[in-house]
Amino acid sequence: MKRTPESLFEHIAQDNEILSLFKPHSWRVMYLSSMLAKKINIYDEDLRIAALLHDIGKMGISKKILLKPSRLNTIEKTIVESHCHIGNLIVRKELGKTRAARFIRDHHENWDGTGYPRRLIGEDISIQGRIIRICDSFDAMTYDVRNYKVTKMSYQEAFHELRKCSWTQFDGNLVEEFIFLLTELKIPDNWYYNFNPESLAEINKKIDNFNLIARSNWR
Repeated sequence: MKRTPESLFEHIAQDNEILSLFKPHSWRVMYLSSMLAKKINIYDEDLRIAALLHDIGKMGISKKILLKPSRLNTIEKTIVESHCHIGNLIVRKELGKTRAARFIRDHHENWDGTGYPRRLIGEDISIQGRIIRICDSFDAMTYDVRNYKVTKMSYQEAFHELRKCSWTQFDGNLVEEFIFLLTELKIPDNWYYNFNPESLAEINKKIDNFNLIARSNWR
């Protein structure tokens, strides 16, 4: 049977404590990234796959390192940063999705070149990688990965942080598009449990309406 991104994710998450722990986070990042990509008219399946599997490279990293409450030392930081490269390799080898794999590789690059693994700058970073970077960071700021029903920051506090880091960590234009979306949209209550194509389709209809109104106003 042909392996799908969802079956790969579920297969590994069942056997790996870290991926199982990060599972709700991965679904949320997939939803958020898909929505933002749809808003700027670049949504496709490779983007969705990359957003879902962006953390798959963490499967071999110790929980003590990933969930360490204090600052990581140099070796620990290097280990954590390796997950972008490992995820890139897994998706290339297991799914043959070279384009999606590139987006996974790019999802911790910073606009100003201080990210990893390649220290790309600005538009040298794939726009899909920039989208996942924003959505991944937002979710990390707002939800506690150890208990996804516990919030850390309010949406407004997280929006402030995204704006504060625009044009250093994040593409500032994408940040504004993202904040507009979450301000205008009502996210379904079950969005963090699994992939619900019907819910995503309904959200995408709303986004299409936003885009139609925007084009109409521009004319």
